[in-house]
Amino acid sequence: MGENFSQKIVVVADGATCTGFRLAGVQEVFPREGKEAEEKITELLSGPETGIIIVNERALDALDWRLKARIERLAKPVVIAVPDKNGAMELKGDSLKNMVKKALGFDLMA
Repeated sequence: MGENFSQKIVVVADGATCTGFRLAGVQEVFPREGKEAEEKITELLSGPETGIIIVNERALDALDWRLKARIERLAKPVVIAVPDKNGAMELKGDSLKNMVKKALGFDLMA
């Protein structure tokens, strides 16, 4: 049992969101928007040490459809969309509950 199961929580979002998560103790924050956010998310999806990627809803919605499809197929890392300073938006796709269920293989809320 000498395996290390620690996974990083990473934030790729606007500056204000990154600051909030940094104040909450998340160390891996990348203030990126637009194409730069897309490039960073693509890089993080390939990293075996990344467990959760937190992204602004609008940034996630603006991603290239191929990258969105890749994210939907992955069990890990889990990509979680959070509202930005403009508030929540109606997102298509998985709810947070379904994303966690897909990542863990069982429903935590059951």
